[in-house]
Formats: sequence, structure tokens, C-alpha cells
Amino acid sequence: MARFNRKGTTKIVFVPSIASAAYLPTAAEITAGTDYTNQIRTIDGWGIENQPIETPDMQSTFVSKIEGDDQASDSSLGFYEDDELDDIETDLAKGTEGFIIIFSKGKTPLSKGMDVFPIKVASNSKGYSTDNEAAPINVQFVITDRPALNQTVPSPGPDEVQTITITGTPTGGTYTLTFSGQTTASIVYNATSGAVQAALEALSNIAPGDITCAGGPHPGTPITVTFGGGIYDGTNVAQMTATASLTGGTSPAVAVTTTTPGG
Repeated sequence: MARFNRKGTTKIVFVPSIASAAYLPTAAEITAGTDYTNQIRTIDGWGIENQPIETPDMQSTFVSKIEGDDQASDSSLGFYEDDELDDIETDLAKGTEGFIIIFSKGKTPLSKGMDVFPIKVASNSKGYSTDNEAAPINVQFVITDRPALNQTVPSPGPDEVQTITITGTPTGGTYTLTFSGQTTASIVYNATSGAVQAALEALSNIAPGDITCAGGPHPGTPITVTFGGGIYDGTNVAQMTATASLTGGTSPAVAVTTTTPGG
């Protein structure tokens, strides 16, 4: 048994939504949250307290007790105010609902110690002082339901892989890819995997590092797109669609298939 310092080990993340009725988040839901660990200066509460019931009787002068109702302790997080950004003030504004997840032993997949608290922000207030200290913000939370305590940190599922294939041996033209409502600029018929990746990363819903393209070049060799980073890591993502404007060859066409479902 090894003791450890919470500072540097314990992580605190705000997650806006969890689909599971048991409050067990997926790896993707955690990734979609905000890790506030390095912005937190103080932490208070985040536990369950029982309210014992006294049960005196005439037979004894000892007053025994039985277990009563559980209630959440008053819980808050103290943050450092940023001198430019207002993410704490806006993302955790009064009335915001979601989940505070405390990874007591760290975020290593399949480790224990994940505590999930359904919350609503009760207040968000700045502290003003002439003391020699960094500017603080204190956020008070109400815990709205029984938390899921000491759960296992989820492991990401497999990364989704989609394959882009051109048939009909075209000799010219272009095609586009559409992903979740966003459409790329025209991609040439003989594009390399790097060109396809650049076109996809130019979309507003795919950031650099979210995907990795391999294979190619077109049209002779398919190109694979692996969704392995950011919010797409280990998740089931929407399948891309392709629109072709290819020339030459015999009935040239482009198709996208999901070769490895994510999640």
C-alpha cells in the first residue's frame, strides 16, 4: 500500500452530459469535458454525510442511533481568475448543470477511484481583497442526486476507421467529403493521404490531431481515415459521404465505408 499526494495525482473534470442513468461516463464523454485541475486553488466538500436518528428507550440510559438519511456535504471549488479569459465565469455560470468527476487516483483507464457527482452551479463569485494573493473565483455547487462513487475509469473503445475508395480508373476530376454537415474543398482524383487529411482538418469540426490518413495515393489505392484523437478518440462517429466529379475511365465513382466501427 503506497500513500500519495493528491496534488499532482487527483484530477477534476466538468462533464456537461452523461448518457448513463447510473452516471457512468464513457471515455468519449470524459474527453468532451473540461479538465480544470490546474485552475483549482481550493476544494471543499464533495462527500456524502449521514444524518443519524436517535432512538432512546426506557430500558437504557444510553441513547442509541440508527442510520438516517444521506445528504451531500456543501461543496465548492475555488479557482484562479484569468486576467483575460472568462471561461470559469461563463462555463460554470449560476444554473449550469452537469457533472463534476473527481479522479482520486488519476485518470488511468481501468483504475478505481472515479467519483461522479451530478451538480448544478449555485453561485459563481469573484473574491476581492487587498491581500497579496492571486485573484480568486469561488464556485458553489449543489449535488442534485446520489453520486456514483469509487467507479472504474473507462477505457476508450476502438478508434473508428473509414475507407475512401475510388473505382472506375478516372484520369481527372475531383471529389468532396462531407462529415457531420461540413464539406471539404475539392480533392483531386489522384490525391495523397496527406492531401485528404489536410482537406478534412480544414473543416470546423475536425481539428489537427483528430484524424490520421494513410494509404493511397488515389485512384489506385484506397485511403483510410482513422478517428483517433480529441473528441473522436474511441467513439462511434458519423460516416462521411462523398460527392464525385470525376472524369475519364469507366463510370468512375468514390465511396466511403466504415471498416472499423468506433466505440
